[in-house]
Order: sequence, then C-alpha cells, then structure tokens
Amino acid sequence: IMNLKKYLLPLFVLGISLFYSCSKEEISNENNSSSDAAKVKMEFKSGIDPFSRTVLVAGNKVNWEENDAISLFDQNSNNKFTTSTGGESVMFTGSAQDNQNTYYALYPYDADATISGNEITTTLPAKQTARAGSFANNLNPSVAKSGSDKTLIFKNACALVKFTLQYSGSNKITKVMFSGNSGEALAGKLLVQVNDATPLTAVESDISTEVILSDDQGFENQKDYYFVVAPAELKNGITLVLYDANGMEWKRSSNNPVTLKSGHILNLDIIEPGEFKKVIRISTAEQLVDWANSEDRLTTNVILDANIEMKDMKWTPVGNDMGNGYSGDFDGNGKYIKNLKVNVTTDNAGFFGGLAIGANVHDVVFTDATITGDASSSVGVVAGTSLGIIDNCKVSNSTVSGSNYAGAITGNNSVQVNNCSVQDVTINGKYAGGVAGVNYGKIEYCKASGSNTKITSTGLSAGGIVGSNSEEGGTKTSGRVLKCAAYEITISGNRAGGIAGENGFGTVAQCVVDKCTVIHNSTGSSADLGGVVGYNARGEVVASYSVNSIVGADNLISEAIGGIVGYNMNSASSPAYIYGCYSTHVSLLGNAGSNIGAIAGYNNGHVTSCYAVLPDGVTGITLIGNEASTGIIDHCVEVGGNNYNYLEEADNLKVTDGTIWIAAEIWEITEDSFPSVNANYIGEGIPSN
Repeated sequence: IMNLKKYLLPLFVLGISLFYSCSKEEISNENNSSSDAAKVKMEFKSGIDPFSRTVLVAGNKVNWEENDAISLFDQNSNNKFTTSTGGESVMFTGSAQDNQNTYYALYPYDADATISGNEITTTLPAKQTARAGSFANNLNPSVAKSGSDKTLIFKNACALVKFTLQYSGSNKITKVMFSGNSGEALAGKLLVQVNDATPLTAVESDISTEVILSDDQGFENQKDYYFVVAPAELKNGITLVLYDANGMEWKRSSNNPVTLKSGHILNLDIIEPGEFKKVIRISTAEQLVDWANSEDRLTTNVILDANIEMKDMKWTPVGNDMGNGYSGDFDGNGKYIKNLKVNVTTDNAGFFGGLAIGANVHDVVFTDATITGDASSSVGVVAGTSLGIIDNCKVSNSTVSGSNYAGAITGNNSVQVNNCSVQDVTINGKYAGGVAGVNYGKIEYCKASGSNTKITSTGLSAGGIVGSNSEEGGTKTSGRVLKCAAYEITISGNRAGGIAGENGFGTVAQCVVDKCTVIHNSTGSSADLGGVVGYNARGEVVASYSVNSIVGADNLISEAIGGIVGYNMNSASSPAYIYGCYSTHVSLLGNAGSNIGAIAGYNNGHVTSCYAVLPDGVTGITLIGNEASTGIIDHCVEVGGNNYNYLEEADNLKVTDGTIWIAAEIWEITEDSFPSVNANYIGEGIPSN
C-alpha cells in the first residue's frame, strides 16, 4: 500500500505509474433484479487513502469533487449515492437495502449499469471532453466493494494516457485522437470484474478503436491532458493525431508495443506537433476518383474510412513518376480497394503511377485488381515506381502485366517496401517479381504465396519477391532483401529464383522458399535457376534456405541449376557469396551438364558454411555442380556428411551494406535433427537506413 501524500506520477517517456491501492475482501453478491424491498438512508465512506478518484489536483494526487455520484449496488438494485464535499476522503449518501453482507460500487454513477455476481457492466465513451491537468469530468471508471463496515476502496477499472502539449504554431488545436495501430478496442461497453486486486476490464460491445479528446476553445499550451482508455495490449504500437479548427492534421506513430493497464498511466511525454496538413477522408469510390482528379492530389494526406468497390470506375494513376509523384501519406486504415482496373500506354501504371520522396502508403488492401501497362516501364498494383515507403499493404487475386518492370506491389522500388504480402497473383514483365520487378532499395518482411501465384519473366528475370535486386550507385543500404518468404508459388524466367531472379551487388538474407516451382520457358541453354536466387552476380545470399521445392523440369535444358543459387558469379573486385545457407528435399530437374548442385549449380565465387539434404531416393548430386578454378568452398558439409559443427567455424562475412554475419550465430545445431537457421538473427550492426 502506498502513502498518498508521498505519491507522484512519473514523467518519463512511455512510463507507467501505479495509482491505486489493494483490497482483500470476499466476493459474494450474485443478484441485480429489481425489488420492492424497503430501502433506508445510508452513508458509505470512501477509503482513507484511496488512490482512484475523480480529478487530478496539485502534486498529481487524485481527489473526489463536490457532487460526485456513484452507483451503489445492493442485492437487488442500482442506487445513486452522492457526496456534498470534495477531498481525499468523503461520505456518499443515498438509499439502499440495509444489512447486506456485500455492496458493490461504480464511479461515475451510471443509471444503465448492471451487475451480475461480481461483474459490473458500464460504458466508457470514446468521445471525451478535454480538461487541462486532468481527465474528463465524471469519467474515469472505478469500482469498489464494501462489507458491513460501509467503507469503499475504489480501484480504477481503466488506464490513462497522458501527454503534455508543447506547441508554438498558430493552429488552434481542437481535437486529439489516440489509437492502437492494430485496431484494438479502447472504449465502448465495459465488463468489469471486481476482485481483491486489480479489476479485470474488457470491452464487451459497442467497440471503438479510437478515443478522442475535444475542446472547441482549443487545447492549452504546456498543459497535461489525459485519455481514459480500456486496458489493452497494443502489440504494433500507437498513433496520436492532432486536429486543428480547420480540419488540418498532424500525426505521430510508434511501432513499439505498449501495454495499457488498469490503474496505470501511459506517459507520452511532451508532444511537439510540426506542420499541420490537409487530410481527405474517403468512404466511396466517387470520393476516391474526385480526390485523384483534384489539383492538390499529389500532396494531400488521405485516410480510407470504408471499403471501396471500383467496378466500372475509370482510374487514372496518381502521379507520373518519381519526380512528379505522390508525396503525401495515404492511410488505407485496413480497408480494401476492390476491382481496380488500370490500362495505360504511358510510363508507370498502378493505383499510383509514381511515389515521390516522402510518400508513405500503408495499411491498404487491394483485391481483384488488373493493372496493364504494356508500353510502361514500371507496373505495380500499389505503384508503378516508388521513391517512397510502402508498408503493410496486401494484394490478392490480381493481375499485373507490363513490358519492363512488373510487381504486385510496385514495378520499381527505389526506397523501401515493408511487411507486405501478395497472394494468388499473376505477374508478367521483363523483370517480374511477386513484390517488385526491380529493387534498388530495401524489401523487408514480405511474403508471396498461393498456389495460383504465377510470376513470369517475358524477357529476363523472375523472382518470388523481386525480379532483379541490385545496389544503386554505391548506396550501401540499397539492394537489400531481408526476411522475405515465398510459399507454393511458380516462378518462370531465364534467370529465376524463389526469392530473386538475379542479385547484382545486392544482399538477400534470412529468406525462405518452401514448396515453390522454379522453371523457365527459354528455348536456349543460358537459363540459370536457383531455389533462392537464379543468378548471383557479385552479391551475397546469406542465412537463407529452400525446402521441398522443384527447380527445373524434366527434359528442360538450362545453363545452371542449384538448390540455393543457379549461377554464382564472382569478380576479383566484387566477390559473390553464398553464406550460411542450406537446401533440403529440393528436386533439381532437367539437363544442365555438370552445372547441377544442391547449393550452387555453377560457382566461381565463395560458398561458405552450407549444407544440403537431397530428396529421398536421389543420389549423385553434390553440393556444387561445377566449381571453377577461382571458386572457393569452405566450411561446408558435403551431401551425406554430418560434421555440422564445422559450419559454425567459418570466418565472419561482411556484406555490401556493412552488416557482419557470424556463422556461429546463424546456425542452430542439435543432435537429433538437421541444422536450422536462427530466424531471430539478422546480423551484427544491420543498418536502419
């Protein structure tokens, strides 16, 4: 138990503070039916040191206020009790049945509140009135239980979220919104289980995922404000949005997980908003088209408030290219855009033709899209070409076709694609990829799946994630594909791989290919097929593996076929590496002469710390098909070997972006199974930009 006079709320960022005491009483009441039983005037005393009350005062104490009212539940009814004074400890008076063993109480008074056993149902509103220095009046739900001593020790059923406004601009801020990034329930009808420790609170119905503080007169600068919210685990972080009197917005988000606990304060610390921007909220296809045709379409922020059906709607891509593209924040809000159709003959086709520097497109789902740009250089469902950030987007049951770069997310990614997934898509282009046709930036934590997914290069390279992956202009963090996966898809190209058709000076790391088919439709013998990368030209393939896949086909002629890389091509100044990789039960089919290997079909680079297991009944295939005189194999376990500890003894590898990979950290080796890659390891000092 904490002494109230010594209690202070902490001020550290995202800190939490306990602000109520405990009780150790038994729970016995089970009825809430109406009754004509006689009621008598009664008094209940709030606890001498209760930490859960109704308003914050000086020193961050929490006190009762004059005319505060509570619901006092006797055996049969919900009774209103009020106090005529304020302070740390007050008396509540009203009428209820006397001689009960147990009474339950709820603050604030709610005529519609009910009780069953020890569970109280009440409502926490999503729209709350801002109050400088405290939370909204008559708001913060608290519960208590009393025995025959008529003493109530209130405990908070909800959590508080605190922020301090620090703003020097001229915008009049009239509304602030708080939400979790995964749409968690934060307000609505609450079910509160009263117990001897912390109340257990959950949103039962009338769910709201946003809590809004409003003040038409404007929020005061350098003042503390509080949201009252239901307890929740916000696993993907939070978002805070400030609105001015003209509807302009400023937003701050964090991806760090947050826990909202009953009786605790989440302190967001000082909020210093920057520039407020115009935001368009869209609920219909007609509104979406109107925005796309507006003069300021390239700079306005957009939020989708409803799913959008685009059937029979003509769509002109927003933005022409990277230089004249969309630069705002497009928030899909988890909604879908269905039946988008784009058919253009100019460069760059997609929902966005081009994304410029500063663009952020996120949380939007596209389904049943058809994007055609046969004369276009870059084609994708989300964007034809991108210098922005595309995050947490999904594409399914869609078709993309173009003459050059084609991908389900974007044709050309030159900055970043994160956390995106594609399923059951058809992609056709010279450079074709499940996520991007070509990647000069970063693609991380993305997935391509679906037995109906077919990625086909009409000229050169095809990959489950990217057709071509390449470092651009000496930018060390470019050309990176990290933590991506391909599952049950078909990839076809002259250079084809489960993750990348070709990898030039780039890095493919911690990627997984499972149950995929990698083939080509070329009539020549220059095709290079790999379980992970088809043609690795002076790049690195690290800590990746392919399992249960088919590379090649019966009677198919290829140049090189490998379980991880088809052709591993080295140069004196820029070596090629396959490091810390393995393949298991990968079928290598067709004719490539001696260039068929369980790890690499042809190698004149480095193959380090690798092993392979052939499909059942298959023999005669070695780790490397053809090793050129300049090639180096070290710390590998040949097919059929079992000295797996040798894998961990390889020297460290420093890749193009400066990340250092350590073999002993990559491998997880146990006695009763084959070694596996540590999925939680992503190298030492991995760059953030």
